[in-house]
Order: sequence, then structure tokens, then C-alpha cells
Amino acid sequence: MGTMDLNTVRSCWGNSIFEYVQSDSVGYSGGILCIWDPNSFRRNSFTRSDYFVIIRGVWLKSGIDLLIVVVYAPQDAKEKHMLWEYLTHISNSWDGKIVMMGDFNEVRFKSDRFGSNFNVHEAEKFNSFIYNAGMEEVSLGGSAFTWCHRSASKMSKLDRFFVSENLLTSCPNISAITLERFISDHRPILLRETSFDYGPIPFRFYKYWLEVDGFDKMVRESWEAAPGNKDNAIRSFMGKLKFS
Repeated sequence: MGTMDLNTVRSCWGNSIFEYVQSDSVGYSGGILCIWDPNSFRRNSFTRSDYFVIIRGVWLKSGIDLLIVVVYAPQDAKEKHMLWEYLTHISNSWDGKIVMMGDFNEVRFKSDRFGSNFNVHEAEKFNSFIYNAGMEEVSLGGSAFTWCHRSASKMSKLDRFFVSENLLTSCPNISAITLERFISDHRPILLRETSFDYGPIPFRFYKYWLEVDGFDKMVRESWEAAPGNKDNAIRSFMGKLKFS
């Protein structure tokens, strides 16, 4: 699609409560569409080019200043280096939290490619950009590769989520997972914040422990080393051990 009209965006989103910014495609490449719920995120300003869309605003639930960067990196190495430099400048100039995502058209490690050549120099440039911009990669579950050639003979991890260190500190349970691939040769990626509560940790006690020499002493010393009021509790606990 060369352009995105309002009805097309609405069909993608599913209802009429949204705002969006787009960067039109150039031929068969590029093209970025960012949609959000204005009840969750308030946009203050944006910048767009053929290779990125940058949205500055506030995440209303927490009131944090949030910079959202969506990338569709070029294939040409020089243009890619210029993009890394610009995004580093943007990241270092922002005082809030950052989420950076998209198709970076580059890999970080040799294991990120299958069936194609690994360029050490370009990978080092990419990793330097991530470090200099103060970004941390969000761990990715699901498929190890996000792009697949139609012949399935070549696969690469080109699509990623990065977040600023301060966002990772405040939201330590952020993770990402790849979804099933349909029309595109890239897999969709879902970013989420989840925490799992598996209930109380089970406590197991084996009766033969009572017959081990020094067990009573070990329990008493460990209990006394713990904080809190221990005098009555330890007597009760030791009594239960002896008569259980």
C-alpha cells in the first residue's frame, strides 16, 4: 500500500477510538503505521521519515513521558549507519522512557542468521548503536527467527523490541513473543508485561531428618539467626518436631 486511508486504519484497529501516524511506503519497501488508543497514550509530537516514525507523548495510566520509535531500517549499510546515529541522538536527548521496535534489517550475533552470511562489522555497528543509545533488548520467546525466505532456506532475526534501561527497571516483567506468520514473510511480535503467581512454595519435611545428629541444633541456630520475635516460636516449633 502506498498510502493508508482512515477506513483501512479503522479496519485494522477494530473500532473508531484511535489515533495514528503513518509513513508511506516507497515502492515495495518501507511503510509504517502506528495506531494507539488516545485513552491510554496522549501524543504531543511526532517525526517521520522513510525509515522510522517517532512519537513523543505521555502514557496516561502512569503519567510517564514515553518515546515510541518504530523502525523500518534500509538495506544499504551507509544509510543504516546514518539511521543508527540519528536514533542514538534522539534517544540520548529524551528524558523519559523509550520503546523502540521494528524491522532493523540487521542481526546482533551469528546465531541470528541461518542460511546466509554473517557480517561481523555490521553486527558490531548495530550492537554499538544499541549500547550508545542506552537500550536493552527485550527477551524474545517463540521462534528464534522473525524473518523467513519463501524457500525456507534462509532465516534471520531482524525484528526486535528495545526498551530504555529506566523502563526495564520500572517494568521488569516485560517480555516479547513471536506469533504465527501469515501473509508477511515476517512474524508478528507481541510485547507484554506479565507476572506469574504459581501460589505458595510447597514445604516438604522428611521424618528421618529428626534422626540426623545435630539437626535440632541446626534448626535452633538458623531460627535464632532470623529476625523477629523467636523465643516462644522456637520452643513451639522444636516441640512439634520432637512429638510429630
